[in-house]
Amino acid sequence: MRIKLGVVALMATLEGCTTSLSVDPFVAPAKFQFLRCEDIAKRLVAAQAREQELLTLMDRANTGVGGPAVNILVYQPDLQTVQSELRQLREAAVEKQCPDEARKAAPKANIDKPH
Repeated sequence: MRIKLGVVALMATLEGCTTSLSVDPFVAPAKFQFLRCEDIAKRLVAAQAREQELLTLMDRANTGVGGPAVNILVYQPDLQTVQSELRQLREAAVEKQCPDEARKAAPKANIDKPH
Protein backbone atom coordinates (compact mmCIF):
# COMPACT_ATOMS: atom_id res chain seq x y z
CA MET A 1 0.00 0.00 0.00
CA ARG A 2 2.88 2.38 0.79
CA ILE A 3 4.33 1.87 -2.68
CA LYS A 4 1.02 2.77 -4.32
CA LEU A 5 0.73 5.92 -2.22
CA GLY A 6 4.33 6.81 -3.07
CA VAL A 7 3.67 6.38 -6.79
CA VAL A 8 0.52 8.49 -6.58
CA ALA A 9 2.38 11.21 -4.66
CA LEU A 10 5.24 11.17 -7.17
CA MET A 11 2.86 11.41 -10.12
CA ALA A 12 1.00 14.31 -8.50
CA THR A 13 4.29 16.10 -7.89
CA LEU A 14 5.49 15.56 -11.44
CA GLU A 15 2.13 16.65 -12.84
CA GLY A 16 2.62 20.05 -11.23
CA CYS A 17 6.05 20.35 -12.83
CA THR A 18 4.79 19.73 -16.33
CA THR A 19 2.26 22.53 -16.16
CA SER A 20 4.93 25.09 -15.27
CA LEU A 21 7.09 24.39 -18.34
CA SER A 22 6.95 26.87 -21.19
CA VAL A 23 7.55 24.09 -23.75
CA ASP A 24 4.78 21.54 -24.08
CA PRO A 25 6.34 18.14 -23.35
CA PHE A 26 3.35 16.20 -24.69
CA VAL A 27 3.30 17.37 -28.31
CA ALA A 28 6.16 18.02 -30.71
CA PRO A 29 6.65 21.73 -31.50
CA ALA A 30 5.10 22.83 -34.79
CA LYS A 31 3.48 19.41 -35.24
CA PHE A 32 0.48 20.95 -36.97
CA GLN A 33 2.30 23.69 -38.88
CA PHE A 34 1.82 22.12 -42.31
CA LEU A 35 -1.88 21.28 -42.00
CA ARG A 36 -4.54 23.11 -43.97
CA CYS A 37 -7.37 24.85 -42.13
CA GLU A 38 -9.81 22.09 -43.08
CA ASP A 39 -7.50 19.46 -41.62
CA ILE A 40 -7.00 21.50 -38.46
CA ALA A 41 -10.77 21.73 -38.02
CA LYS A 42 -11.17 17.95 -38.47
CA ARG A 43 -8.41 17.23 -35.97
CA LEU A 44 -9.92 19.67 -33.50
CA VAL A 45 -13.23 17.83 -33.61
CA ALA A 46 -11.51 14.44 -33.20
CA ALA A 47 -9.32 15.66 -30.34
CA GLN A 48 -12.29 17.19 -28.53
CA ALA A 49 -14.21 13.94 -28.86
CA ARG A 50 -11.25 12.04 -27.41
CA GLU A 51 -10.94 14.57 -24.57
CA GLN A 52 -14.63 14.10 -23.70
CA GLU A 53 -14.24 10.32 -23.87
CA LEU A 54 -11.28 10.42 -21.47
CA LEU A 55 -13.11 12.72 -19.05
CA THR A 56 -16.06 10.32 -19.05
CA LEU A 57 -13.76 7.36 -18.39
CA MET A 58 -12.08 9.26 -15.55
CA ASP A 59 -15.44 10.08 -13.98
CA ARG A 60 -16.45 6.44 -14.21
CA ALA A 61 -13.13 5.28 -12.72
CA ASN A 62 -13.56 7.66 -9.77
CA THR A 63 -16.62 5.71 -8.65
CA GLY A 64 -14.60 2.53 -8.12
CA VAL A 65 -11.96 1.47 -5.64
CA GLY A 66 -8.57 2.72 -6.78
CA GLY A 67 -10.13 4.99 -9.37
CA PRO A 68 -7.95 8.01 -8.62
CA ALA A 69 -4.81 5.88 -9.04
CA VAL A 70 -6.13 4.53 -12.34
CA ASN A 71 -6.84 8.07 -13.47
CA ILE A 72 -3.34 9.29 -12.62
CA LEU A 73 -1.52 6.32 -14.08
CA VAL A 74 -3.70 5.48 -17.09
CA TYR A 75 -5.97 8.30 -18.21
CA GLN A 76 -4.17 11.46 -17.09
CA PRO A 77 -1.19 11.12 -19.49
CA ASP A 78 -3.56 10.59 -22.43
CA LEU A 79 -5.71 13.52 -21.34
CA GLN A 80 -2.69 15.81 -21.06
CA THR A 81 -1.54 14.79 -24.54
CA VAL A 82 -4.98 15.46 -26.03
CA GLN A 83 -5.27 18.82 -24.26
CA SER A 84 -1.80 19.78 -25.52
CA GLU A 85 -2.81 18.85 -29.06
CA LEU A 86 -5.96 20.95 -28.72
CA ARG A 87 -3.89 23.94 -27.62
CA GLN A 88 -1.46 23.57 -30.49
CA LEU A 89 -4.23 23.02 -33.04
CA ARG A 90 -5.94 26.22 -31.90
CA GLU A 91 -2.64 28.10 -32.04
CA ALA A 92 -1.99 26.76 -35.54
CA ALA A 93 -5.47 27.87 -36.64
CA VAL A 94 -4.86 31.38 -35.33
CA GLU A 95 -1.39 31.50 -36.89
CA LYS A 96 -2.76 30.43 -40.28
CA GLN A 97 -5.70 32.83 -39.93
CA CYS A 98 -8.18 30.03 -40.43
CA PRO A 99 -11.89 30.85 -40.43
CA ASP A 100 -13.51 31.02 -37.01
CA GLU A 101 -14.98 27.53 -37.42
CA ALA A 102 -11.50 26.02 -37.34
CA ARG A 103 -10.43 28.09 -34.33
CA LYS A 104 -13.45 27.53 -32.13
CA ALA A 105 -14.18 24.47 -30.14
CA ALA A 106 -16.30 21.82 -31.78
CA PRO A 107 -19.99 22.66 -31.63
CA LYS A 108 -21.53 21.49 -28.39
CA ALA A 109 -24.40 19.06 -28.66
CA ASN A 110 -27.90 20.53 -28.52
CA ILE A 111 -26.81 24.19 -28.81
CA ASP A 112 -28.55 24.94 -32.10
CA LYS A 113 -31.36 22.42 -31.75
CA PRO A 114 -34.80 23.86 -31.08
CA HIS A 115 -36.43 22.81 -27.81
